[in-house]
Amino acid sequence: MQSPKGAMIRSRGCLALIITLLILCLVIGPTQGFCNDTGVFSANSGGDKVFWASMGFFSLLGAAAIGYTIYELNRPDQPRLLDGEFYGGAYLGASFAPSQNLNYNGDASFNNGISSINVGKFTINNNKFDAGVAGGIKLGYFFKNCPYLGLEGESGVSPNNVSGQTRSVSPAVLGSTQVTVPGTSWLNWITALHIVGRVGFLKDSEVPFGRLQPYVGIGPAVDVIYDPNDSAKNFALDVMGGVRYMFMKNLSAFVEYKYNHQVSPELESHPVQVNNFTGIGIATIAPYDLHRVVFGLTYHW
Repeated sequence: MQSPKGAMIRSRGCLALIITLLILCLVIGPTQGFCNDTGVFSANSGGDKVFWASMGFFSLLGAAAIGYTIYELNRPDQPRLLDGEFYGGAYLGASFAPSQNLNYNGDASFNNGISSINVGKFTINNNKFDAGVAGGIKLGYFFKNCPYLGLEGESGVSPNNVSGQTRSVSPAVLGSTQVTVPGTSWLNWITALHIVGRVGFLKDSEVPFGRLQPYVGIGPAVDVIYDPNDSAKNFALDVMGGVRYMFMKNLSAFVEYKYNHQVSPELESHPVQVNNFTGIGIATIAPYDLHRVVFGLTYHW
């Protein structure tokens, strides 16, 4: 049996971790994290180093959770060090990115094979993204002393390609008020850490907390956007809400809505075409939002 002192130490440790995550949500999530003086995420400001340090932190958490699980499986007759509820699962669904403006910051170079022209700042209006398939994995833990509260880490991808399209541009570029955005692949990779709250309904002896479990979560994320010419790395705010149903003591199904918000991701070599000229320049999306609706299965232990 856990001693009152041990329970108090664990509760204080959990509270400290939750407060830290809340601070990360407020400071990193809604902002652009480490940016240059133009207000965009930049490798020159050390952003890449911080980004990969963050990814290393997430990887370390995942490795520690897997290692701990293996450790406990090898000692089934001993009391668990962490005696709350672990769960792990996978999900699949659809992702949607609303139309976004592409802002070129003034260094776009246009070339038609004969001459080259540098163009000042311009904005491509309402760039459209295709709907895509979303998939990922998650690993979480609910605290024994407070089963309504937990932590969850997840990583997922969703391709939201850009189909070739003609869009309006302001101001005019090379005398034209319309430009062509070439079709390109566009892959979102999101890794997030959530604070999760849940409530339980339909309680019985097999699932004392309740078989029906609505839940919400919020936390910081690190995002990568891949296209054939470049990749944009940024901090983000990630929010989710869903409903889980426990079919068995150790098995559940869930449906979930996810919202991811980046302030201003930057692509350093994004193409655009006007008349007979092809341009390459630094494009930012302000903001870039992604919506995902998924369903999945989780195993609890």
